[in-house]
Amino acid sequence: MTRALKGPTDHVVVVGAGLAGLSAALHLLGAGRRVTVVERAAGPGGRVGRLVRGGYHIDTGPTVLTMPEIADEAFDAVGAALRDRVELIPLHPAYRASFADGSTLDVHTDADAMETEVERFAGPAEAAGYRRLRRWLTELYRAERHRFLDADFDSPWQLLGPDLVRLAALGGFGRWETGVARHLRDARLRRVFTFQALYAGVSPARALAAYALIAYMDTVAGVYFPRGGMHALPRAMAEVVEAAGAVVHYGRPVTRLERSGERITAVITGQGRIPCDAVVLTPDLPVTYRLLGRTPRRPLRLRHAPSAVVLHAGCDRTWPQLAHHTLSFGHAWRRTFDELTRTGELMRDPSLLITRP
Repeated sequence: MTRALKGPTDHVVVVGAGLAGLSAALHLLGAGRRVTVVERAAGPGGRVGRLVRGGYHIDTGPTVLTMPEIADEAFDAVGAALRDRVELIPLHPAYRASFADGSTLDVHTDADAMETEVERFAGPAEAAGYRRLRRWLTELYRAERHRFLDADFDSPWQLLGPDLVRLAALGGFGRWETGVARHLRDARLRRVFTFQALYAGVSPARALAAYALIAYMDTVAGVYFPRGGMHALPRAMAEVVEAAGAVVHYGRPVTRLERSGERITAVITGQGRIPCDAVVLTPDLPVTYRLLGRTPRRPLRLRHAPSAVVLHAGCDRTWPQLAHHTLSFGHAWRRTFDELTRTGELMRDPSLLITRP
């Protein structure tokens, strides 16, 4: 992604050493900029954190990696390679779905393996529907990847074009749940290919079908786990950032930004002032707005997405019936989403995600 900025951009300060900040730093270094990274925590990772308790090393954020080619693009910007720094283990199955009626389904990203599993689970008609669904998800991804996901927009008018027409023709502006239902009749299978709407903070019945490309990432493109845990990725990125010449400061919260007109000329931390030509801000939006001293005007108030209750447990045994990811679906579905996204209640009949690395 590119953004034109008038004036000098020789020295850029990146605030935040999570995946976004480290990726930005690598791309800037590859473009010949001098880069300083400032991070409030004692080490890299941000949301992809690491908790060490009683000898257990626990990933505190994401538990799998999808689309590793995006991370590899950042490494490649400075002549490095993801595969030389991080060993990625393909997950087979990507998920195991367990339903309230006692049935189970292994979700494979390989098309033939998944078609066989769907036929065992729900019959040949649903297996044929899965094939059609897989083609639809792939077409959605191809329509969105470079034109909408990997692009900057300074104006809504920049969205207009043949790719928008193509996305509309694919049903991208309909509802995610409806799009999946055109291919699958089994309600359990529909859950497997629509629960990802919660990643965007909405229910499948309300989410635009364009968001179904998340299901593509999960069920078609492949799911991976870095050896050593998810934190191995930002740790490797941080090592490459420093090896490529960036200066990295940990344990330095940014307190304010210094301006000259419309330009940021320095980043101020508790340890001093860092002059710069430009700044990249990657903290959470409320922090970013506070540092900028302004909040964008919106026609509608922001509505927060649901949070999650997460239990991390270190165990001295394992459970063979659990995959790396096991989705335990309750009987309830629509009511569950109403509770999560509308009424703000705890789920009375919960669906759970259980991770066993």
